[in-house]
Amino acid sequence: MIHLLEDENFENFSAYRLSIDYPNVCRIEFNPKSRREKGDVVFHFPDKEKVFVSWGDLETAQKRFHTVEEQAEHSLKNLSKTSSVKKFERVSKDTIEMNSHRAVYNRIKLNEMTGGLFGGKAVPRDGYSVHLHCENSSRYFVIYTILSSNAPQDFGDLFKTMTNSFRCH
Repeated sequence: MIHLLEDENFENFSAYRLSIDYPNVCRIEFNPKSRREKGDVVFHFPDKEKVFVSWGDLETAQKRFHTVEEQAEHSLKNLSKTSSVKKFERVSKDTIEMNSHRAVYNRIKLNEMTGGLFGGKAVPRDGYSVHLHCENSSRYFVIYTILSSNAPQDFGDLFKTMTNSFRCH
């Protein structure tokens, strides 16, 4: 059995002056269109879970959102309005410090409607996100995951371990 929260099971991913520690069992998918200014990377876990790190131009984001809190709220509102999402609930919201910046951490629960000839069924999912604005690198960052119903119970702890290791500049 692999204990993903042990330090020796982590490696460091680094590109464009951002970095994050991830479990060494992950497969990394780097979007080939990613650039320093905008892009994303996905960490694929063996049990099918995924953690995404996305980034973009801070000035562009600040034209729409004056604060990181506004951007996080907008992201959650968009997710809650998705046609396949039912019974959306924010479980917790915290302001945290990440790499010397104020960041917004959210935990959510939702039901995702799966397709079916007679209406499908509701599948419960948990989600976690962190939004961060970095003036030093002139970028915003979003780290997030929407877990499957089969996700390990401690995946939220693993997500926090990964986000605590994040460096944006």
